Amino acid sequence: MSNPNPLQTQEFKEQQFKAYTEGLSEPLVKKVTGVKLPQSIHDALGAMPAEERVKYLRRIISEAVTRDLISRQ
Repeated sequence: MSNPNPLQTQEFKEQQFKAYTEGLSEPLVKKVTGVKLPQSIHDALGAMPAEERVKYLRRIISEAVTRDLISRQ
């Protein structure tokens, strides 16, 4: 039987999920934005290391939104 009341220290929580936030000029939102992708795109992204993939997707999405949506306002 698993422990119903596990003790999770702040150190444990900090190392459990890395946010990959270095180089960002503003804080991240709590809500995750997710989309389904074609299998070939998913496979190509899945071949990347997790940290590199997160940084890559965050960068290209931010660039596209800034270029296509924010700059038009």
